[in-house]
Amino acid sequence: MKHRHLLAIPALLAVLGAHAQERTTDPLAPLAQCINRSAFQFKTQDRLPASATTRIVKMNAGERRVSTADGYRLMLFRKSSLPFVNLKIERSADGQFAADRETIVAQMQQMSASSKPPHQVPLETDARQGVEVLGLNNASIAQAQGIISLYSLLHAASGTVATAYLLNQPADPRDFATDAQYQALRDQFLASLVSCMADPAQ
Repeated sequence: MKHRHLLAIPALLAVLGAHAQERTTDPLAPLAQCINRSAFQFKTQDRLPASATTRIVKMNAGERRVSTADGYRLMLFRKSSLPFVNLKIERSADGQFAADRETIVAQMQQMSASSKPPHQVPLETDARQGVEVLGLNNASIAQAQGIISLYSLLHAASGTVATAYLLNQPADPRDFATDAQYQALRDQFLASLVSCMADPAQ
């Protein structure tokens, strides 16, 4: 049976509206523009409606909420006509980042714990340039249908959360054909995202 644990995350795929309501500021615009200057670029960007101030996170013990003062959904492409990353960037509400982080970390831990041998998915953690990185990776692209890896990145200094779904590309043309090629692209993307979250103005 193919591993599907990383696919069973509909709660994270919050619906982002295609039409933004009027706002006086756009705090995530520099981050989105920085990402678009990397090797991974978006063709469209959907902004979270101003009325959507939270998103639901489903946990074993019940639903929890993460604040979303603002947000974008970016479908990122490299050279292929197929998307490589479904990326959400969100800004926590004032004073809510610590609570949002606690919920996101707990969810990532729960998803890792729910994976079973022989396809266990350990939670990988790292910190770079002031950005906390939490990752769940299928062992091989052959085991993944749809989502190969899921990453949550947290930048406390700006109150920014990024959720990245790295996508398999089952048909030609594709950006990678082997695990090694995928991992190289994954690491390149993460390095770019971390760098932009740490300093969007670069």
